[in-house]
Amino acid sequence: MKRSTISRAKIAAAILILLGTTAFAKEKEMTVLHTGTGTKVANHIPDQETPGHWATISELIEQQGRRFGLLHNWGLSWSSITRIQKQSGRSNFVWNDQLIGAYYEMTTNNFLIMGHYINVDLFARNAFYYPYAYTFNKVKQVTTQTILYGFDFFTGVKFSMNFFDWVTVSAKPGAHLYYQLHDKWHYLHLGAGLALEAEAPISSRWSFNIGGIWTWDNANLGSNRRMRPFDFAWQYQAQLGFRYSKRKLNPKSFVRYAPRPPKTKKVRALKPRNSKADQAQEAQQGSAEQVPEAES
Repeated sequence: MKRSTISRAKIAAAILILLGTTAFAKEKEMTVLHTGTGTKVANHIPDQETPGHWATISELIEQQGRRFGLLHNWGLSWSSITRIQKQSGRSNFVWNDQLIGAYYEMTTNNFLIMGHYINVDLFARNAFYYPYAYTFNKVKQVTTQTILYGFDFFTGVKFSMNFFDWVTVSAKPGAHLYYQLHDKWHYLHLGAGLALEAEAPISSRWSFNIGGIWTWDNANLGSNRRMRPFDFAWQYQAQLGFRYSKRKLNPKSFVRYAPRPPKTKKVRALKPRNSKADQAQEAQQGSAEQVPEAES
Protein backbone atom coordinates (compact mmCIF):
# COMPACT_ATOMS: atom_id res chain seq x y z
CA MET A 1 0.00 0.00 0.00
CA LYS A 2 2.79 2.40 0.84
CA ARG A 3 4.58 1.74 -2.48
CA SER A 4 1.39 2.32 -4.49
CA THR A 5 0.66 5.59 -2.67
CA ILE A 6 4.28 6.77 -3.19
CA SER A 7 4.17 5.94 -6.91
CA ARG A 8 0.84 7.76 -7.31
CA ALA A 9 2.28 10.79 -5.58
CA LYS A 10 5.31 10.77 -7.90
CA ILE A 11 3.05 10.56 -10.97
CA ALA A 12 0.90 13.43 -9.72
CA ALA A 13 3.98 15.56 -9.02
CA ALA A 14 5.35 14.88 -12.54
CA ILE A 15 2.02 15.88 -14.11
CA LEU A 16 1.97 19.13 -12.13
CA ILE A 17 5.54 19.95 -13.22
CA LEU A 18 4.66 19.34 -16.88
CA LEU A 19 1.56 21.53 -16.67
CA GLY A 20 3.55 24.30 -15.01
CA THR A 21 6.28 24.25 -17.67
CA THR A 22 3.76 24.33 -20.55
CA ALA A 23 1.90 27.27 -18.98
CA PHE A 24 5.19 29.15 -18.52
CA ALA A 25 6.13 28.48 -22.13
CA LYS A 26 2.81 29.86 -23.36
CA GLU A 27 3.15 33.03 -21.32
CA LYS A 28 6.75 33.62 -22.49
CA GLU A 29 7.07 36.25 -25.20
CA MET A 30 8.67 35.56 -28.56
CA THR A 31 12.29 36.54 -28.94
CA VAL A 32 12.79 39.68 -31.00
CA LEU A 33 16.01 39.78 -32.97
CA HIS A 34 17.72 42.86 -34.35
CA THR A 35 20.41 43.14 -36.97
CA GLY A 36 22.65 46.08 -37.70
CA THR A 37 20.17 47.31 -40.29
CA GLY A 38 17.21 47.20 -37.90
CA THR A 39 15.76 43.89 -39.11
CA LYS A 40 13.37 42.22 -36.68
CA VAL A 41 12.65 38.50 -36.66
CA ALA A 42 10.03 37.13 -34.30
CA ASN A 43 11.19 33.50 -34.39
CA HIS A 44 13.47 31.71 -31.99
CA ILE A 45 17.07 30.92 -32.77
CA PRO A 46 18.68 28.00 -30.89
CA ASP A 47 20.67 29.06 -27.82
CA GLN A 48 19.41 32.65 -28.17
CA GLU A 49 16.58 33.06 -25.68
CA THR A 50 17.25 36.63 -24.56
CA PRO A 51 14.64 39.20 -25.66
CA GLY A 52 16.22 42.02 -27.64
CA HIS A 53 19.19 39.88 -28.64
CA TRP A 54 21.43 41.35 -31.35
CA ALA A 55 21.45 38.60 -33.97
CA THR A 56 24.41 38.30 -36.28
CA ILE A 57 24.10 37.79 -40.04
CA SER A 58 25.25 34.19 -39.71
CA GLU A 59 22.50 33.49 -37.16
CA LEU A 60 19.83 34.99 -39.43
CA ILE A 61 21.10 32.98 -42.41
CA GLU A 62 21.03 29.82 -40.30
CA GLN A 63 17.47 30.61 -39.22
CA GLN A 64 16.32 31.28 -42.80
CA GLY A 65 17.74 27.95 -43.93
CA ARG A 66 17.31 26.89 -47.53
CA ARG A 67 13.81 28.19 -48.12
CA PHE A 68 12.46 28.62 -51.62
CA GLY A 69 11.96 32.22 -52.72
CA LEU A 70 12.31 34.75 -55.53
CA LEU A 71 15.15 37.21 -56.11
CA HIS A 72 14.95 40.39 -58.19
CA ASN A 73 17.77 42.05 -60.14
CA TRP A 74 17.66 45.22 -62.20
CA GLY A 75 20.03 47.66 -63.80
CA LEU A 76 21.43 49.03 -67.07
CA SER A 77 22.04 46.99 -70.19
CA TRP A 78 23.80 47.46 -73.54
CA SER A 79 23.36 45.36 -76.68
CA SER A 80 24.99 44.87 -80.07
CA ILE A 81 23.12 42.98 -82.80
CA THR A 82 24.78 41.72 -86.00
CA ARG A 83 22.80 40.48 -89.01
CA ILE A 84 24.54 39.07 -92.10
CA GLN A 85 23.25 38.43 -95.61
CA LYS A 86 25.59 36.31 -97.69
CA GLN A 87 26.57 37.51 -101.18
CA SER A 88 28.25 35.67 -104.06
CA GLY A 89 31.16 37.35 -105.83
CA ARG A 90 31.49 40.20 -103.33
CA SER A 91 31.63 40.91 -99.60
CA ASN A 92 28.64 40.04 -97.47
CA PHE A 93 26.07 42.58 -96.32
CA VAL A 94 26.49 43.24 -92.61
CA TRP A 95 24.07 45.26 -90.48
CA ASN A 96 24.92 46.16 -86.91
CA ASP A 97 22.68 47.85 -84.33
CA GLN A 98 23.81 49.43 -81.05
CA LEU A 99 21.20 49.69 -78.30
CA ILE A 100 21.04 50.85 -74.69
CA GLY A 101 18.35 50.31 -72.08
CA ALA A 102 17.38 48.75 -68.78
CA TYR A 103 16.69 45.19 -67.67
CA TYR A 104 14.79 43.35 -64.94
CA GLU A 105 15.48 39.75 -63.94
CA MET A 106 13.62 37.41 -61.60
CA THR A 107 15.42 34.34 -60.28
CA THR A 108 14.38 31.53 -57.98
CA ASN A 109 16.36 30.87 -54.80
CA ASN A 110 17.12 27.33 -53.54
CA PHE A 111 15.17 25.66 -56.34
CA LEU A 112 17.60 22.71 -56.50
CA ILE A 113 20.96 22.05 -54.86
CA MET A 114 23.51 19.76 -56.51
CA GLY A 115 25.92 18.63 -53.82
CA HIS A 116 27.31 21.28 -51.49
CA TYR A 117 28.59 23.79 -54.03
CA ILE A 118 26.33 24.16 -57.10
CA ASN A 119 22.87 25.75 -56.91
CA VAL A 120 20.38 25.25 -59.74
CA ASP A 121 17.65 27.87 -60.23
CA LEU A 122 15.31 29.19 -62.89
CA PHE A 123 15.43 32.73 -64.24
CA ALA A 124 13.57 35.08 -66.59
CA ARG A 125 15.11 38.32 -67.87
CA ASN A 126 13.37 41.22 -69.65
CA ALA A 127 15.18 44.15 -71.26
CA PHE A 128 13.90 47.25 -73.05
CA TYR A 129 16.23 48.95 -75.51
CA TYR A 130 16.49 52.07 -77.61
CA PRO A 131 18.66 51.86 -80.78
CA TYR A 132 20.98 54.84 -80.70
CA ALA A 133 23.17 53.86 -83.71
CA TYR A 134 23.35 51.34 -86.54
CA THR A 135 25.73 50.70 -89.42
CA PHE A 136 25.77 48.95 -92.80
CA ASN A 137 29.13 47.41 -93.71
CA LYS A 138 30.68 49.61 -90.99
CA VAL A 139 29.21 52.78 -92.51
CA LYS A 140 27.07 54.81 -90.10
CA GLN A 141 23.43 55.18 -91.11
CA VAL A 142 20.93 57.90 -90.24
CA THR A 143 17.59 56.87 -88.75
CA THR A 144 14.40 58.24 -90.29
CA GLN A 145 12.00 57.22 -87.52
CA THR A 146 11.80 58.75 -84.03
CA ILE A 147 9.97 56.01 -82.14
CA LEU A 148 12.28 53.00 -82.25
CA TYR A 149 12.62 50.36 -79.57
CA GLY A 150 13.57 46.78 -78.87
CA PHE A 151 12.32 44.15 -76.42
CA ASP A 152 14.50 41.26 -75.26
CA PHE A 153 13.42 38.16 -73.33
CA PHE A 154 15.86 35.51 -72.09
CA THR A 155 14.89 32.57 -69.85
CA GLY A 156 16.46 29.31 -68.79
CA VAL A 157 18.38 27.54 -66.04
CA LYS A 158 20.96 29.15 -63.76
CA PHE A 159 23.97 27.24 -62.38
CA SER A 160 25.77 29.21 -59.67
CA MET A 161 28.70 28.60 -57.37
CA ASN A 162 29.84 30.72 -54.43
CA PHE A 163 33.51 31.30 -53.62
CA PHE A 164 34.40 32.17 -50.02
CA ASP A 165 31.09 34.08 -49.54
CA TRP A 166 32.52 36.97 -51.57
CA VAL A 167 31.91 36.19 -55.25
CA THR A 168 29.13 34.15 -56.89
CA VAL A 169 29.77 33.03 -60.46
CA SER A 170 26.81 31.92 -62.60
CA ALA A 171 26.35 30.27 -65.99
CA LYS A 172 22.86 30.56 -67.52
CA PRO A 173 21.94 28.74 -70.73
CA GLY A 174 18.50 29.52 -72.09
CA ALA A 175 16.10 30.41 -74.87
CA HIS A 176 16.11 33.87 -76.44
CA LEU A 177 13.37 35.99 -78.00
CA TYR A 178 13.96 39.46 -79.42
CA TYR A 179 11.68 41.99 -81.12
CA GLN A 180 12.78 45.29 -82.64
CA LEU A 181 10.97 48.07 -84.45
CA HIS A 182 13.46 49.33 -87.05
CA ASP A 183 13.27 52.03 -89.70
CA LYS A 184 11.83 49.72 -92.36
CA TRP A 185 11.15 46.34 -90.79
CA HIS A 186 9.86 44.55 -87.74
CA TYR A 187 12.65 42.21 -86.65
CA LEU A 188 11.74 39.10 -84.68
CA HIS A 189 14.55 36.80 -83.49
CA LEU A 190 14.29 33.38 -81.89
CA GLY A 191 17.29 31.41 -80.72
CA ALA A 192 19.38 30.23 -77.78
CA GLY A 193 22.34 31.56 -75.86
CA LEU A 194 24.52 31.58 -72.79
CA ALA A 195 24.90 34.19 -70.04
CA LEU A 196 27.84 34.54 -67.64
CA GLU A 197 27.50 36.61 -64.49
CA ALA A 198 29.50 37.52 -61.38
CA GLU A 199 27.96 38.91 -58.19
CA ALA A 200 29.64 40.49 -55.18
CA PRO A 201 28.06 41.66 -51.89
CA ILE A 202 27.88 45.34 -51.00
CA SER A 203 25.98 45.00 -47.72
CA SER A 204 23.92 42.33 -46.01
CA ARG A 205 21.00 42.94 -48.43
CA TRP A 206 22.53 44.69 -51.44
CA SER A 207 24.63 42.98 -54.10
CA PHE A 208 26.40 44.20 -57.22
CA ASN A 209 26.42 42.08 -60.40
CA ILE A 210 28.01 42.32 -63.82
CA GLY A 211 27.48 39.96 -66.73
CA GLY A 212 27.24 39.32 -70.42
CA ILE A 213 24.95 37.37 -72.78
CA TRP A 214 25.68 35.89 -76.20
CA THR A 215 22.87 34.46 -78.37
CA TRP A 216 22.64 32.84 -81.81
CA ASP A 217 19.29 33.62 -83.43
CA ASN A 218 17.06 33.04 -86.39
CA ALA A 219 16.30 36.60 -87.56
CA ASN A 220 13.75 35.73 -90.28
CA LEU A 221 10.57 35.61 -88.21
CA GLY A 222 9.58 39.24 -88.76
CA SER A 223 8.29 41.17 -91.76
CA ASN A 224 11.83 41.35 -93.22
CA ARG A 225 11.85 37.63 -94.14
CA ARG A 226 10.36 38.32 -97.63
CA MET A 227 12.39 41.37 -98.71
CA ARG A 228 15.60 41.10 -96.69
CA PRO A 229 16.18 37.64 -95.22
CA PHE A 230 19.32 37.07 -93.14
CA ASP A 231 21.62 34.07 -93.15
CA PHE A 232 23.24 34.67 -89.75
CA ALA A 233 22.37 36.74 -86.71
CA TRP A 234 23.86 36.98 -83.25
CA GLN A 235 23.63 39.35 -80.34
CA TYR A 236 25.88 40.50 -77.48
CA GLN A 237 24.53 42.00 -74.28
CA ALA A 238 26.33 43.50 -71.29
CA GLN A 239 24.65 44.40 -68.02
CA LEU A 240 25.47 46.22 -64.82
CA GLY A 241 22.95 45.90 -62.02
CA PHE A 242 22.04 45.39 -58.38
CA ARG A 243 20.08 42.98 -56.24
CA TYR A 244 18.20 43.79 -53.02
CA SER A 245 16.77 40.93 -50.97
CA LYS A 246 15.60 40.27 -47.42
CA ARG A 247 15.24 36.53 -48.04
CA LYS A 248 18.84 35.95 -49.11
CA LEU A 249 21.30 37.77 -46.86
CA ASN A 250 24.98 38.07 -47.63
CA PRO A 251 27.21 36.49 -44.93
CA LYS A 252 30.06 38.87 -45.83
CA SER A 253 29.95 42.37 -47.29
CA PHE A 254 32.16 45.38 -47.98
CA VAL A 255 29.90 47.83 -46.12
CA ARG A 256 28.86 47.16 -42.53
CA TYR A 257 26.28 49.22 -40.69
CA ALA A 258 26.73 50.37 -37.12
CA PRO A 259 24.18 48.68 -34.80
CA ARG A 260 21.14 50.67 -33.86
CA PRO A 261 19.40 49.94 -30.56
CA PRO A 262 15.82 48.71 -30.87
CA LYS A 263 13.02 51.10 -30.07
CA THR A 264 11.60 50.60 -26.59
CA LYS A 265 8.18 51.67 -25.40
CA LYS A 266 7.88 53.77 -22.26
CA VAL A 267 5.78 52.05 -19.62
CA ARG A 268 4.29 54.04 -16.76
CA ALA A 269 4.93 52.63 -13.33
CA LEU A 270 1.73 51.53 -11.61
CA LYS A 271 1.13 52.55 -8.01
CA PRO A 272 0.58 49.65 -5.62
CA ARG A 273 -2.91 49.21 -4.35
CA ASN A 274 -3.52 50.52 -0.82
CA SER A 275 -4.65 48.18 1.88
CA LYS A 276 -7.86 48.67 3.89
CA ALA A 277 -5.92 50.15 6.78
CA ASP A 278 -4.31 52.77 4.50
CA GLN A 279 -7.69 53.63 3.00
CA ALA A 280 -9.20 54.14 6.46
CA GLN A 281 -6.26 56.34 7.49
CA GLU A 282 -6.67 58.50 4.38
CA ALA A 283 -10.40 58.88 5.07
CA GLN A 284 -9.66 60.05 8.63
CA GLN A 285 -7.13 62.60 7.38
CA GLY A 286 -9.65 63.95 4.89
CA SER A 287 -12.37 64.37 7.54
CA ALA A 288 -9.88 66.10 9.87
CA GLU A 289 -9.00 68.59 7.17
CA GLN A 290 -12.67 69.37 6.49
CA VAL A 291 -13.46 70.19 10.19
CA PRO A 292 -11.56 73.51 10.47
CA GLU A 293 -13.08 74.69 7.20
CA ALA A 294 -16.59 74.13 8.66
CA GLU A 295 -15.74 76.03 11.90
CA SER A 296 -14.36 79.01 10.01
